Amino acid sequence: MLKKLFLVSLIVIPIITLSIRNKNDPITNSYIVKEGAVPKEVPIAQLIIDKISINNYIYSYDSINNTVEKNVELLAGSTFPDKENSIVFLAAHSGNSNISYFNNLDRLKKKDKIIFYYKDYKYEYSVDYLMSQEKDGDIEINKTSKNQLILTTCSTTNKNKQLIVSSYLVNKYKI
Repeated sequence: MLKKLFLVSLIVIPIITLSIRNKNDPITNSYIVKEGAVPKEVPIAQLIIDKISINNYIYSYDSINNTVEKNVELLAGSTFPDKENSIVFLAAHSGNSNISYFNNLDRLKKKDKIIFYYKDYKYEYSVDYLMSQEKDGDIEINKTSKNQLILTTCSTTNKNKQLIVSSYLVNKYKI
């Protein structure tokens, strides 16, 4: 009986450890798909904001998962951080539902850290400013010569406004 328990623990513990590790590992472009299997859609990036407990995958423009109804949405007009003078626009819901990923965006302050994983690199951004704008389908920001990451959501205090969080790249690391 003791031998069986020992053998079971040798099998179960590594599987549990692997599952936990994979959930927390940053996204990379290394995926293994068995021959003949249809792969699940693979995210292209990952957004992490520890201060407000955000850890979400980002999908390509043409993905059925790239919508605020399911995830943090990558908006058209974005240029990825592997390009000079990039600007990435991300949007998500705020509110009380299970898809309100940007509900606490208003808690961010100047110099708070935002992490964005893309193509085997970790991009570290620093919040530059927060502002409120009319919700009219456009985001009006000052494009700088720095690589930027812009987050937006509906205002939690005014249904006609949107919150914009602007951040700029401070570090880039190969992972």
